[in-house]
Amino acid sequence: MSDQINLEDFFSWFGGSARDGLPWQKDAVALLFDELPGHLKQNDSDWVALFRNKQDLTADIITPELLARLTGRSSEEFSQRFCLDFNVLLSDTGFDRHPALQMLMANILHETGGLLYLRELASGQAYNNRQDLENGPTEGPKYKGAGVLMLTGRYNYSRAAERLVDPKILELGVDYVAKNYPFTSAIPWIEDNDLLHICLTEGFDACCYKINGGWRGYQDRIHWYRICQRELK
Repeated sequence: MSDQINLEDFFSWFGGSARDGLPWQKDAVALLFDELPGHLKQNDSDWVALFRNKQDLTADIITPELLARLTGRSSEEFSQRFCLDFNVLLSDTGFDRHPALQMLMANILHETGGLLYLRELASGQAYNNRQDLENGPTEGPKYKGAGVLMLTGRYNYSRAAERLVDPKILELGVDYVAKNYPFTSAIPWIEDNDLLHICLTEGFDACCYKINGGWRGYQDRIHWYRICQRELK
């Protein structure tokens, strides 16, 4: 019988997370995942929750107390899991290292009404059969806006599912994204549109225009921006 490997040692030898690995290492991890029993593949499995909560990915910029100061709501309304998802977004996109965080935060607060609305209020019927979103005849409501930057359409949901390595994003749609990935669902769009670079080189107005595609709600975005400048030094 061959010697068994120690998974803790194995992943430390081969460069940490699959995201940072070489192509064949990613393939190997995918093969391992395919061999796992179903209950270990669930997003709410004990080992997944433990792994995510123990990662020191960020400096914990986002806390319940900070969100309370920004929104005027109680800190008890913001769970640690909610804040963790926000911190991962900032860390993965690089916004945690720049004053541009104030610009992104102001737009997020505008788009969500102070983090109150994490799914589009409209029914989503208008997105049915939208070929530019790769939606089928009845898929508009399933893939309507979700998360802080309103992830919309089958194509964008599939990008998020790939980026976050969770096929349930595409399988279950809007409610699942709003609950589990309110912030990190925006990572693909932020990266694809080079939003950090736009903020750093062109400033707040350009950030607003890129996110909105126009000037709707501009005065409210400025209102939130002033709050963010005060609270996010």
